[in-house]
Amino acid sequence: ENPKWLQHLLDNKWYGRKSKKGFYLMERKADGSKNFKALNLKTLEYEDSIKPKLPSVGDTRKIEILDKRLQTLIDHEAKGGQFLREYFAELFAYSAQRVPEITDHLYSIDDAMRTGYAWDYGPFEYWDFVGLEKGIEIAKEYDLAIADWVSDISKAGFTSFYKVENGVKKYYDIDSKSYKDVPGMDAYIILENFSHKEPVIQNSECAVHDIGDGVLCVEFRSKSNAIGEGIGRGISEAIDLAESGQYRGVVIGNNAKNFTVGANLMNIGMVAMQKEFDKLDKMVDSFQQLTMKCRYSNVPVVAATQGYVFGGGCEITMHCDASRLAAESYIGLVEVGVGLLPGGGGTKEMAVRASDSFFEGDVQMPTLIEHFKPVVTASVATSAYEAYNLNLMDSKKDQVVVNGKRNIYEAKKAVINMSENYQKPISRNDIMVLGRSGLATLYTAINEFKLGNYMSDYDVEIARKVAYVMCGGDLTSPQKVSEQYLLDIEREGFLSLLGNQKTLDRIQYMLMNNKPLRN
Repeated sequence: ENPKWLQHLLDNKWYGRKSKKGFYLMERKADGSKNFKALNLKTLEYEDSIKPKLPSVGDTRKIEILDKRLQTLIDHEAKGGQFLREYFAELFAYSAQRVPEITDHLYSIDDAMRTGYAWDYGPFEYWDFVGLEKGIEIAKEYDLAIADWVSDISKAGFTSFYKVENGVKKYYDIDSKSYKDVPGMDAYIILENFSHKEPVIQNSECAVHDIGDGVLCVEFRSKSNAIGEGIGRGISEAIDLAESGQYRGVVIGNNAKNFTVGANLMNIGMVAMQKEFDKLDKMVDSFQQLTMKCRYSNVPVVAATQGYVFGGGCEITMHCDASRLAAESYIGLVEVGVGLLPGGGGTKEMAVRASDSFFEGDVQMPTLIEHFKPVVTASVATSAYEAYNLNLMDSKKDQVVVNGKRNIYEAKKAVINMSENYQKPISRNDIMVLGRSGLATLYTAINEFKLGNYMSDYDVEIARKVAYVMCGGDLTSPQKVSEQYLLDIEREGFLSLLGNQKTLDRIQYMLMNNKPLRN
């Protein structure tokens, strides 16, 4: 028999969006804005939808480690915690009963929920986070039957459905009553699986793992994977260690949702507000030297990206020997949004790529504009493939990995292949910049952006500094320059913007509101 509220919906033919009513009802207010009402399952009347205040969420929000956060949530006395407690109890009991009914292997259910329903983790993985015994305990609280095989695991002294041995993920097999390798996992590198070993290098912002076959992997661990001094030091030390002959090369990658949101804006903003420009100069120079080290080290350095690849993360990726990009990598030099220009070699690199695209006898200005536009508009590629079109990635060395979870594995393969007879690139002193003629063209393009209301007055000022770097400065004629020359004027432009109050306003607004200010 259907619950009363469900029968009420069926009797009234309130089937959802097509019938205009369902669990929710959307009405228009007098001012034309939307007002959502929710069905009260007890009174069966529509009431204004009010966002609930859940102490359980507030109390656990800052717990970063997932298993501890879940354990705290389901033990919370407030209604949010009790809701999750009952939810997980039913999820665990139901999932366990489906083995061996629909599959002989518990990992198949987890795989299905992750791939089919976009869950971050499957039911048995969540159960492991909560704890095997704890999951059984809460299921019994709600008089839910636990599958015999789960009880057998507990009685046999096992404490989890999965475990990791020597970096290999294993699952509990019901038939053999033992742990077996999860099939197909050899094509994935999950850095968490190396937690049983002490990292080769570690600091507060990153860890460097030995992922086998003579390859190191630098894993970012800072908040939002923001790039600070610790990450820079970790990458540099990993490259030094590989160059000592102990390792083939270095992968820069992690298993987080986002590769990185870019440089640590809080640190930059605080130093800039204190007007410590000597310190800022050292910070920017240090990051420029880091990206150049990624390019000119004696070992291959390959990036493995996914999610946000913003600002400094994009610059690191651009300077690596190669990259393996998850298809859903959102790549961009977004510094203009916070009142800056790409200062870690990104502006220089776009000038280099423009120069490499010039052909003898060809009209060079359209090519220059094509490389200039993604920087001054802070364009973000909506996929790794689009990053090619924005000239942020190079199809000759950067490859897209459709299954994003394989990106570190593919990056490791690239390091191994490149390490055979590896020769580091030759320093560039042949970068063609167009000087004043290029500046005139880019200034005209900037003016058109301004007339079209695509740029504010301050956007124009920033764009002109980007143009100055990409054209090699105030040169009377086109000529060839070195990378270091471009890095120096890039750093000069970056620091001059940090001395402007409008840039500080943009940085502060971004930190407070998580969106750009167009002042």
